[in-house]
Amino acid sequence: MICAHEAMDACFSKVSLFQHLGPEASVLLTSLLHSRKYDRGEYVVQEGEHSDTLYVVHQGCVKLSKYNENGKEHIIRFLFPGDFFGQDSLLHQKPHTANAEVLEPSAICSISKHDFDPLLEQDPKLAYHFLLAISDLLSETDEWNSSLSAMTTEQKVAKLLMYFHTRNHARHKIRLPVFKKDMALLLGITPETLSRKLAVMQNQGLLQVTGNCILILQLDQLQKMISC
Repeated sequence: MICAHEAMDACFSKVSLFQHLGPEASVLLTSLLHSRKYDRGEYVVQEGEHSDTLYVVHQGCVKLSKYNENGKEHIIRFLFPGDFFGQDSLLHQKPHTANAEVLEPSAICSISKHDFDPLLEQDPKLAYHFLLAISDLLSETDEWNSSLSAMTTEQKVAKLLMYFHTRNHARHKIRLPVFKKDMALLLGITPETLSRKLAVMQNQGLLQVTGNCILILQLDQLQKMISC
């Protein structure tokens, strides 16, 4: 269906590469975007699938992952509102290199190359901002991978909690949209190790774990753990 979100809550309003658009281009983009709701466990796209579409997370959370030759899952990143994926397929019509699995009821907006290209022609600045956004995404991925490799397990857990805190625009309470096994897989540790580290942090008074919710009690201390 055509994206029916209100102008103040439009999908692209949360995406940095679209925020510079003027009124005319914004109206055009809204008319070109399509929106679909997904249930937990559904795939937006799967590895190897062909498409020429850019996807934007409007609500919910999506996991990007792929499997190696031995069938072991490798989690690339978690996507939250304002994040986009599928840029390689949009630009080069390449098969998707990862699975995009919905982790909670979500709304995903999309735009095809057929519709995106005329928008680029109308607003040349969009191409520049698109390149910047992709460059920022690559830099963030490199920073994440390099920093994790030099961190202790406690620092890795603290960094992931801070990531969820920031991306969810949360204050102190984080409602985890992902399984602990997925969190552990992203960090390169076992789920048992993650549970033990969370228990230690809880005993230290840094946080409180209740089911899939984590209440951060000492945000500054978690930040200090990462920088030590």
